[in-house]
Amino acid sequence: MTAASASDFDAALGAVMGDLARDVDALHASLIDERMALDQANMPALEVAGRTKSRLLDRIEELDVERRQLSDAAGVDSLQDERWSPTIERLLECRRLNDVNGRIVAQRMNHVRHALSLLSGDAPGGSTYGPNGVSKVRLRSGTLAQV
Repeated sequence: MTAASASDFDAALGAVMGDLARDVDALHASLIDERMALDQANMPALEVAGRTKSRLLDRIEELDVERRQLSDAAGVDSLQDERWSPTIERLLECRRLNDVNGRIVAQRMNHVRHALSLLSGDAPGGSTYGPNGVSKVRLRSGTLAQV
């Protein structure tokens, strides 16, 4: 590879890494928006944050494929490039934020399931069936919340 083509590959790789860094920062912001929407139970904002997150993840995947292709073509390990390090750190932070958001969603889903089981008279955590295979519904009252 000539010095000129190596320089071209390096410039292209730098541009892709810059685009990746920008989109990872945008993903970080969308995860914070998602958390705020969860905290406020703002469903329209949560939907927007979810769509934004999905679009950014698709774009990040496309850019990462391009980064790997450029790295392979240039014969370099771009993961060792110092330009990549801050992006990796930000991606790890995104993973932590997404994990927390996921745990919040799971916890709320469990609360809803529990409330529905109380309303339907089912035992929390499972349903029971009679000998004919039809679920038994035991209507009973229960406290959903106290003020």
